[in-house]
Amino acid sequence: MKIKKGDIIISISLLLLSMLMAFGISNMNTKSTGQILRVEKDSKLYGEFPLDQDREIVLDDNAQFNKIVIKDGKAYMDEANCRDQICTHMKEISINGETIICLPNRVFLEVVDNSVTDDGIDKINR
Repeated sequence: MKIKKGDIIISISLLLLSMLMAFGISNMNTKSTGQILRVEKDSKLYGEFPLDQDREIVLDDNAQFNKIVIKDGKAYMDEANCRDQICTHMKEISINGETIICLPNRVFLEVVDNSVTDDGIDKINR
């Protein structure tokens, strides 16, 4: 079977179309800066804190210690007494959906937009 000129044109056209679609989809999912840091401890909501107010949050229950810092619109894990210290080496978070997790101490940090409720439903579209 011989490859014809029309086959090459169709193949190139499909390749270009798929690349354009992939580029379009990746740009549709714009990264927006979050406004709230949601802190969970032992799978329970500990609190929600605005990222525009600098503060330190200390979670200390005798055996487990975590110090969370919110500064300049970003949040990071400053200290923890877990053995692996992976959470303290993670980058600062400020974009919706970004997380920091300390598995040994069961602490979960997530940046969320304040227009989304706990059930994930947008308040504006209710």
